Amino acid sequence: MADPDGYWLRTAMVSIHAVSEALFPKNDLGAPDYEATDLVRRTREYIDELPPEQRRLVLALFVFVELATPLLSLRFRKFSGFDPERRVRLVRGWRKHWFQPFQWLGDALKATMTMMYFSHPAVVKHLQAFKTCERPADPLRFPVDKDALKRLPVVS
Repeated sequence: MADPDGYWLRTAMVSIHAVSEALFPKNDLGAPDYEATDLVRRTREYIDELPPEQRRLVLALFVFVELATPLLSLRFRKFSGFDPERRVRLVRGWRKHWFQPFQWLGDALKATMTMMYFSHPAVVKHLQAFKTCERPADPLRFPVDKDALKRLPVVS
């Protein structure tokens, strides 16, 4: 029986797991990690909701990272084959690289996973984030502090 996900989606999901584990690891700070925020599953759901063109683009990003890392790192391993610390160094290195396409690659990974991470209620709670007005239709329930803007210093 054929795999309903297919090779490219499976490869992208392995890469998403590897990036998530590296960028949002277990920690002693009390911040939610990639497992507590269910980052891999939620990213898959996000990808499934994208229009076809954008879906292919996001999947291509993660497939490329997984399969091109042997060339990009000059080591004979896929991205997921490295330990999490090495993966973090790779992403940081790409983001600081003098060659602009490497910077785009690193920034795209960081931005995509950060967006997914910070949309989880546990992260919002950990950061003590709030809204300044009610949004009843918003499924992500932020605490509301209507007087927060009044307490900000006036800057002229």
